[in-house]
Amino acid sequence: MYDSGVSSTVLELRRDLTLTHAASLVVGITIGTGVFLKSAAMAQAVGTPALVLAAWVAAGVVAMLGALCFAELGALLPDAGGEYVYLRAAFGEVPGFLYACNSFVLGGASIAAYGAAVAIFISDIHPFDTQWFARSVHLFGADYTLQLGTRQLVAIGVIAVFA
Repeated sequence: MYDSGVSSTVLELRRDLTLTHAASLVVGITIGTGVFLKSAAMAQAVGTPALVLAAWVAAGVVAMLGALCFAELGALLPDAGGEYVYLRAAFGEVPGFLYACNSFVLGGASIAAYGAAVAIFISDIHPFDTQWFARSVHLFGADYTLQLGTRQLVAIGVIAVFA
């Protein structure tokens, strides 16, 4: 029998998250940039700050219910991998794999949203009027304007730092 000299030890992911780490991840994922970007639009839509706060409280209750579900799943399936592990256990390998691929793509999209938010907030402090390229595109029955200027470069810089 051939001996390659490699031991057959099982490698496992380290389980080093503390309560502070986990809470920070949950708050960051739950809040995202929406709380900063959508508050004004919500206030315009509902007309009163009390209704905006009521909507945030209702969303917080729903988020807490989701967090409690994930806590139960984490206690039931204590393997590393999060949602992938839960979906794989419930529905099989293919849905778990598809979720992992989707999560990979959406993770990048959330970083892009953070970059856009930072560029919007910085442009409120210091207006970026420089625009080098603008082109209108008609796609799926709607008109879109593609722009490249200082604001977009700030967003690209934030994405490059956090990606």
